[in-house]
Amino acid sequence: MANTFKIDTKSSLVTTAITDAATNVLTAGSTATLVLLSCLVSNKSSSSADVDIYLVTNTGDDVYLIRNAPVPAGSTLEVIAGSKIILESSDVLRARSDTGTALDLSISYLEQTP
Repeated sequence: MANTFKIDTKSSLVTTAITDAATNVLTAGSTATLVLLSCLVSNKSSSSADVDIYLVTNTGDDVYLIRNAPVPAGSTLEVIAGSKIILESSDVLRARSDTGTALDLSISYLEQTP
């Protein structure tokens, strides 16, 4: 089994509905398991913005990891702190902002493949 540390980034989160595929940030491949280690949301604007982080599972039991969380101007919110979230085959992590171009996202994870 191969283990590879990776980072994915998404600049300027979209403001569309969380059910829209445009909010997709990270998708586990068909043979991969992803262990999310860190999820940072940074506000690059001069006013507060809210963020939603949503997990679409391959079982159809989709859930919010965080909803309407405020990120003050010029600061960073750590969504995954000291915990780990597992994405199994075909699971999708989605994110959206309530304010256009205000929020950036970075996700550090371990990808496990056969």
